[in-house]
Amino acid sequence: MKEVKQSFRQLIKFGAVGVMNTAVDFVAYQLLTLIGVNFAVAQCVSYSCGILNSYLFNSFWTFKEEAKHKGKEIVSFIAVNLVSLSISVALLKVCYDVLGIESNLISKALVTPVVMAINFIGTKLLVFKKTK
Repeated sequence: MKEVKQSFRQLIKFGAVGVMNTAVDFVAYQLLTLIGVNFAVAQCVSYSCGILNSYLFNSFWTFKEEAKHKGKEIVSFIAVNLVSLSISVALLKVCYDVLGIESNLISKALVTPVVMAINFIGTKLLVFKKTK
């Protein structure tokens, strides 16, 4: 039961950090697309801005008990986020090209919760996993 409570607390903290990351990501994405940057390039740049924020807050606050700040952890964090980034670009493409959604804001709002869930699972299980 203690493990479930800890995971729930981590999920709440991860969500709070995610709100910060999302704000950085959304603002950067909107600004870049506003000036005419291709959506895929804008997504890569804006998502990368959120990745740095995410690593710092999640390693020092959300998963501090598990965080070791070693090279393997950083590489795993980058790998999980590259997968999440790839999924987000693919889902944005679906929003624009398949669903015909023209709004950057609506497309981003639809894609973000899906990517957040994938990212939480990957981060918890592969990056900041508890070692006994």
